[in-house]
Amino acid sequence: MKKILLSLLVPLLLFAGQLHLDRLETTVLQKKNGEPVNVELSLVLQGRDIERNEIQLMDVVQTVLGSFWAETLLTSQGKAKFKKMIIELADKQYGIEVDFVYIQNIRLQTETLEKCLELIRQNPAKF
Repeated sequence: MKKILLSLLVPLLLFAGQLHLDRLETTVLQKKNGEPVNVELSLVLQGRDIERNEIQLMDVVQTVLGSFWAETLLTSQGKAKFKKMIIELADKQYGIEVDFVYIQNIRLQTETLEKCLELIRQNPAKF
């Protein structure tokens, strides 16, 4: 029985690949006030022939990420929904089989570019 199970799993593992998307950066909005928040995200995607589709998968991740509020990305339910949406959109839009999505890192930065520019305009001599 073990040999049969092993013989079924080995071919699946041989076709599965991993794609590391490190330090993807984008901007999402806060739900409470609509202000932009910078997001830095690192993911690992697992699936069949996944390495050949890096550009398409980056598009999928950016598309899905743009549909979330910043606060939602910090909850466990939000992260689970984010992963599920990546898997579904990759299949629907590009026919890419993503089996698993692992979130390595999510970092939100509320000091956006607009706030930095405002500081520079207020204190041009310091910069």
